[in-house]
Amino acid sequence: MLFLSYLMDYIYIILGILLLLFGGNQLVKSGSAIAEYFKISPFIVGITIVSLGTSAPELFVSLNAVLSGAPDIAIGNIVGSNIANIGLVLALTAVIISIPVNKSTIRFDYPVLLIASIAFTVFMSDLIISRFEGCIMLLMMVIYILLIIKMNYKKKKEKEKSDKTQKKPWLSVLLIIISCFALVLGSNILVEGASNIAKTLGVSERIISITVIAFGTSIPELATSIIAALKKQIEIGLGNIIGSNIFNILVISGISSVVTPMQVNPSTMSFDIYFLLGFVVLTGLFFFPLKKPQITRWKGLVYLLMYFTYYVVLFYN
Repeated sequence: MLFLSYLMDYIYIILGILLLLFGGNQLVKSGSAIAEYFKISPFIVGITIVSLGTSAPELFVSLNAVLSGAPDIAIGNIVGSNIANIGLVLALTAVIISIPVNKSTIRFDYPVLLIASIAFTVFMSDLIISRFEGCIMLLMMVIYILLIIKMNYKKKKEKEKSDKTQKKPWLSVLLIIISCFALVLGSNILVEGASNIAKTLGVSERIISITVIAFGTSIPELATSIIAALKKQIEIGLGNIIGSNIFNILVISGISSVVTPMQVNPSTMSFDIYFLLGFVVLTGLFFFPLKKPQITRWKGLVYLLMYFTYYVVLFYN
C-alpha cells in the first residue's frame, strides 16, 4: 500500500505537468489571437490575460493555505514563485531566444514591479501583513490595470480598425477559460503529489512552499513562456513573467491578507526576501544598454546561476 501511495504521487506529478503544458500552449495561442483581432499589443495581452491565467494556481494555493492556517505556505509560495519566475522561467526563455525589451516595459511596467516588491518587503518587515496593507496592494493593482488600459486605448486609436474578416474572438476567450482551468487543475495535482513526496522527507512548510510548491505553481509561467519563445511570441513571454510577479505580490498577497492577516516567518525576512529583491534589481540592470535593451542568453545563464545558488544556500542552511 505504501508503494502504491508513492506511485500515485509520481503519477500526479506527470499528469500535472501534461495538463500545464496543454494549458500553456492554448493560452499563448488564444492570447495571440485576441491580440491580433483587437489590435492589442502582445505584451499587453501577456501582462494581463496570460499572466492572470498563469498566476491562478498561486492564488488558489495561497488562499487555501491562509484559510487552513498555514501562512508560511502562502507567503513562501508568493516569494518562491517570483524568484522562480525570474531565475528559472525568464532565464530559460532567454537561453532559448534573446528577449528584446520594449521601452514601455522599462519606463512603466518594471518600475511597478520594483515598487510592488519594495512595498511587499516593507509590509512584511513587522512579520505580519495586515488587512489594511492588503487593501493597499489591491488598490495598487487596480490603478496599474487602469493605467495599462488607458495607455493601450491611446495606442489603439492611432491604429486601423480590426479586420472584420478575422475569426471572431469568442472561441479564443473560451479556449483561454479552458486553458486556465487546465492550469489550475494541473498545478493542484502537481503540488499535491510533490508535497506528499517532500513531507516524507520531513521538510518544513516554509521549505516545501518556497521550493516544491513554488516551482509547481510556476510551471504554468514556465510552460507558457517557453512555448511563447518557441513560437516567437516573445513579447507575451516577457509580459507574462512581469505581469505574474506583479499579480503575485499585489493580488495574491493582497487578497490573502484581506481574508486573514498573514504571519511572516522570520527566515523569509532574513534570507528569502533579499534574493527576491536581488532578482528584481538585477533585471533592471539587465535592461542596459538602453539603446537596444535585451535579455540575452548570457544574462539568462547568470539568472540560472543565481537561482541555483539560492537553492544551494537554502538547503545548506
